[in-house]
Amino acid sequence: MTTTAKEPSASSWRRFFALELLDNRYPALHGLRVFAILTVIQFHVTWIFAGEQGIPLDLDFANASLLVFFGMDLFFILSGFLIGSILLHSLESQGKQQIRRFYLRRIFRTFPSYWITLTVLALAFAMTALQKKHLVYEFTYATNFLPLDRPQVIMFWGWSLALEEQFYLTVPLLFVVLHKLRSDRARILLLVALWLSALVVRLVIYYRHVPWNDYVLYGALYFRTYTRFDTLVAGILLALVHRHFKERLDAWLSEPLHRALLGIPALACLWLLVRPSMFGVDKVQLVHVFAWGTVTTLMYFALLLLLLHGDGFIHRLLSAGIFRRVATLGYGVYLVHIPLCDHVAVPLAKAMYARHYSLTFVWIASVAGLSLASLAVAYAMHLLIEKPSLRVREWLAA
Repeated sequence: MTTTAKEPSASSWRRFFALELLDNRYPALHGLRVFAILTVIQFHVTWIFAGEQGIPLDLDFANASLLVFFGMDLFFILSGFLIGSILLHSLESQGKQQIRRFYLRRIFRTFPSYWITLTVLALAFAMTALQKKHLVYEFTYATNFLPLDRPQVIMFWGWSLALEEQFYLTVPLLFVVLHKLRSDRARILLLVALWLSALVVRLVIYYRHVPWNDYVLYGALYFRTYTRFDTLVAGILLALVHRHFKERLDAWLSEPLHRALLGIPALACLWLLVRPSMFGVDKVQLVHVFAWGTVTTLMYFALLLLLLHGDGFIHRLLSAGIFRRVATLGYGVYLVHIPLCDHVAVPLAKAMYARHYSLTFVWIASVAGLSLASLAVAYAMHLLIEKPSLRVREWLAA
């Protein structure tokens, strides 16, 4: 009797503590998500330490860290690929009901955690007058159209979440148009034209207001939906190409020469991203106009094609089960890593620096410790917020 009574309880606890894992149709992409998470964390640690807190990191080291800015674009193209894959399948097989289910799943997985995090931060810390004024915009996912300095917004890092949600408002219309086109060639041409149009917008803005201050150019081009949607469109284009040409791509990319034809341009793009002054210091701002969306998506598009149509060592490594679990918590990590950096990592780093620890060690320990602490908080949020929200979503979808 005692054993029988305990078994349901143990099973219930296991279900409670288990992760609601992400879809596993493309397991190698989970490893890429983890890579993107780590690049974003290390970027923000360097930016907050050296740029805001005056922790004297080595200048060359700090500059090298800040050059790895393109983890966010990897999130965008993966997000576009995911929504593209689901909606293409839905339109072709199950119709609008599945699209509705997708949006319910997205809303109930992402909105509650974001709103609760924003609310907790608003209540826990004194707000400036501008933060109070702008709070309604943050709650309605308009952060990326606000000035993103700390005295004006609470969750300045919410700009990327706002950009995605704004883009997704237009996605149903885009897929209706794609569905009405008669051929895959026409669909690809439309998506390529749409992808290029973001570069055109950036170039128009750039040349209309030359000369630029670097910081002002960053604010004008990097965060706005109308200048950065190309990364998401590239993900949708990748989903279309992968879905309709998978067999041909598998055959073509089975040849080492053909894989090199994709790999070498991707590496060239990477070299340009980390060496923006290669055409001269006076051209760096113009390089940024191309890099912030166009070059990053060319690089990731090629690399993702190689990954989706390969089964080598890197593919198997990125497909490891641990990455799926970490990636499931990635959204929560992104939400909480900045507050944890401000209120935990920075004080600890300053204490270690005061005790004459090597700044290289301080930075590494801070990135590693912040990553683990963010994962722990994200896990708690997953259990207490995300999973109950998904249960509500299942009830509504039924």
